Amino acid sequence: AWVFGAHGANFVKTMLRLAAERPVLRVVVDQRGCPTAAADIAAALTVIAGHIEKGEAKWGTYHFAGAGATSWHDFAEAIFELAAPLLAACPQVEPITTDQYPTPAQRPMNSVLDCRKIEAAFGIAQPPWRVGLASVIREVLDTTPQK
Repeated sequence: AWVFGAHGANFVKTMLRLAAERPVLRVVVDQRGCPTAAADIAAALTVIAGHIEKGEAKWGTYHFAGAGATSWHDFAEAIFELAAPLLAACPQVEPITTDQYPTPAQRPMNSVLDCRKIEAAFGIAQPPWRVGLASVIREVLDTTPQK
């Protein structure tokens, strides 16, 4: 899961910061994952804690992520689509391949998680990541001075 929120370092906050600094951003298009709002993870953990408190614990390893796989590039485009009314200007987002963006750590090409087990065990459905994204963008831009 590609975790994002209004606090701490994450892709959404980096993109919003870079929007004020650069007219063009080059973002990887061939890696796929599921953006996930930190608040959605907290909500899922609260549900699981409730089951544990009632003695209904179903121990094991569970995956949880926002609904809908996307690429980093498409995630960046969604960020600017939602943030556009709140920004002075949005950068152009150019797609690049992983090979064109070398990093010290190798990144998986596909980090999409299968979340059927957590839904079956606890009734926790994957929330659409765009809903959490809109909320986080509003919160970040309400607390960040814009140039």
